[in-house]
Amino acid sequence: MSKFYVIIVALLLIFQSISAQNDTILIDFGNTPTPGVWNNISNPVDGQINNMINTSGMSSGKNILVFDAFNNINTNGTQNPDPSLGFPATATGDSFFGNVAEFGGQVQLTGGVELSGLNPEKIYSISVFASREASDNRETQYLFEGLSSETLYLQTASNSSEVVTSTLQPTAEGVIRVTASTGPNNNNASGFYYLGVMRVVYEHEDVILPAVLNLVSPNGGEFWQINKTPSIIWESENVAEVIIEYSTNNGSSWSSIATVPAFNKEYVWTIPEMPSQECLVRISAGEESDESTAVFEISSDTLSCRIVVLGSSTAEGVGASPSDSAWVKRYKKEIFQQNTRYEVINLAKGGYTTYHILPTGTTIPPGVFVTVDPARNITRALSYNPFAIIINMPSNDVANFYPNSGQLDNYALLQSTALENGVSAWICTTQPRNFGTQVQLQSQITMKDSILSIYGDYAIDLWTGFAEPNGFITPAFNTGDGVHLNNAGHRLIFERVLAKDIHKIDCSSLSVPEPRNTPEKVIARFYPNPFTNQISIEFETTSAGEINLQFVDAMGRNLGNVAEKVSNSGKHLLQLTPDLSIETGKQLIFCIISVKDSSGLNQGSYTLIRSSE
Repeated sequence: MSKFYVIIVALLLIFQSISAQNDTILIDFGNTPTPGVWNNISNPVDGQINNMINTSGMSSGKNILVFDAFNNINTNGTQNPDPSLGFPATATGDSFFGNVAEFGGQVQLTGGVELSGLNPEKIYSISVFASREASDNRETQYLFEGLSSETLYLQTASNSSEVVTSTLQPTAEGVIRVTASTGPNNNNASGFYYLGVMRVVYEHEDVILPAVLNLVSPNGGEFWQINKTPSIIWESENVAEVIIEYSTNNGSSWSSIATVPAFNKEYVWTIPEMPSQECLVRISAGEESDESTAVFEISSDTLSCRIVVLGSSTAEGVGASPSDSAWVKRYKKEIFQQNTRYEVINLAKGGYTTYHILPTGTTIPPGVFVTVDPARNITRALSYNPFAIIINMPSNDVANFYPNSGQLDNYALLQSTALENGVSAWICTTQPRNFGTQVQLQSQITMKDSILSIYGDYAIDLWTGFAEPNGFITPAFNTGDGVHLNNAGHRLIFERVLAKDIHKIDCSSLSVPEPRNTPEKVIARFYPNPFTNQISIEFETTSAGEINLQFVDAMGRNLGNVAEKVSNSGKHLLQLTPDLSIETGKQLIFCIISVKDSSGLNQGSYTLIRSSE
């Protein structure tokens, strides 16, 4: 942390040496945030920042917004910018981009940002930088519009040292717009253009705004272990430095932790060897101060409670920008902040299906052309000695036309493998996806219903609120590709997973709660199997109750439902002639059975074969 502080101070000295009479605002466009006194915009469609900070870390009263959408984010800018620019690689390595020929399903002829809150009587110097490693010509045109206008051109291909700068006054409303587009010499087939960094320099202003300082974490009830590294987090405005202290006796005395720039808004604290159940943290700046609302604990306990995530691209973080907005990273940080015993290990990989994560040595059925990945499957997950596993497989099985019955078999095997090792497993439902066939859309819906029905409290609903009635992703959560969720979608997943309170389970106990869905709980026998028209089902209840059967075909289509009541305890026999549509020959049918009696709701699933002969 001290090295980071020295770097920031050095940057401040550089900027201050440019002109003691000027204020400077630095803006980074892209999904890799630049720390310190930078203003980061990661949304290329309608991103905005109100009251940007200047290089002194103080509020400027100036705003920026994307008024003309770009296509997306380029992450192939230079990683070796000329030091004379004063721009770090985190700023130069990414940028917003647009295009004149269709790319990613979009054409964005122009993309622009608007600066507002400017003084109409002052002159502003606005410098723009952008870079994309490339060998062709990607000249970008920038139109600067205020009280006057100016058009400048920048060769962005493999740029590491050049900027364009316009000096102009804002409009009478205090607005300057910068619009990017394809330059006349650009010979790229898509006509790509870019906006990566902006520096705004203007005569110093005394912005008189109230100081704001609020401690966010720790704020009472946390359990932090010695030598672990949770963060002290705060909110601040118009504060230069924050003094951080802690108390182990409920505020009777205080010890120094550090003094850091306020704009960091977070300090990673290595917990000292001072165990106590009466700890507080206090932050202060001048006359402003705030401290933990209630005490938290510093403990010498060394227990680690691991949660392993298995999944595909969503769990890996695709769609979130920056990556810290991904649901697994949010979840990992949140539960660690509350209790440093809890660790999250993420084994997810984009493109994976339920077959990739099966136990090592599992035989893959014909027609499935993937192999189990021993580096990212449940066997590897169990090697970390977790107390819980979360499985997030949104849609790749259906995208590959793998039958729902196979998915359900895989989930049953995954859960039973976890339970055999004393580990609880939570299964996320499918997520909506803009599939092009009704069969796939229905398979996703049926799979969602099956997971919720079978796994009950151990199912995590990632469909409700995410999906349109037709099975598509609701626009508010769509990244634009019809497959992945954006930041808002990732946040909702994080909230759904957090609401399961897995991180509140006492992992010091070796006993693992058994999910109420274990198939063995439903003592059922189906015969004959294969069957033609009639099938008999034997099952047992502890009291009067009811039985529900759902029949699903191999493509995940719902074939029918049966509900019956029983008036007493004991063994029961149902003889059914289910009204199921069937093709000629033999058909694989998956039956989800639920029995509700005095012992609760018990569920399971069975594979049946029906013959038309």
